[in-house]
Amino acid sequence: MRIGIIALLVTVYISLTRPALCQEQPPTAPVTSALQFFDALAAMDPASSLRALRTVSVSAQARELARATLPAEGALTPSREEGKKLDALKPILIYHEREQVFDLKVIDLPQAFMGLHERAILLISRPALKVLTASELQALGAHELAHDFFWGEFAQAPHGNARQQLELQCDGIAALTLVALGLDPTRLLAATKKLDQFNQQFGTPSNAADYPTSYDRRLFINTLLRGRQ
Repeated sequence: MRIGIIALLVTVYISLTRPALCQEQPPTAPVTSALQFFDALAAMDPASSLRALRTVSVSAQARELARATLPAEGALTPSREEGKKLDALKPILIYHEREQVFDLKVIDLPQAFMGLHERAILLISRPALKVLTASELQALGAHELAHDFFWGEFAQAPHGNARQQLELQCDGIAALTLVALGLDPTRLLAATKKLDQFNQQFGTPSNAADYPTSYDRRLFINTLLRGRQ
């Protein structure tokens, strides 16, 4: 039976906050809006939901242009161990028909970073490869791949709540992807937490307001997946 989004939010909120009710906050607007985005797909299984959301991949010409915009310096050759960890991304890329579309590049950055460049190149810093397990890299890769689904929306969204909602929608696609592949969706929460903790040494990023809190991410994912696993 399909459960209304508000009732489900309240149920999950109570279960999450029972140990420390006084310290926790109710669901934020980005959480509610992101759940409403997926609500129309609630009757579908994860694979059907993802097929309904998947976009057409970037063209070969656009991919070549994206490659040309990257600086020649800063690219690193993955070690054997790093290469094995990068191989964990293949099932995610194959599932979303992006294996022949996305380049994987290890880059020289002090921060633990993973991001999609121009819908064509998945950039991963060496510190990110070091701190993340293979399963966490898969989960974060699924999130970054999901940015391709909302590329135009991100370009137009104002900073703050609108971008938080889109980040949560990317979390949703990542979580559904992991479930569809028989993988653990909680690895996404572990991955984002590890990157946040590692990057604390560099201070608060200027775009911090564009990202949901770890609590909002946990609430959103738990609510979205209830009844889908």
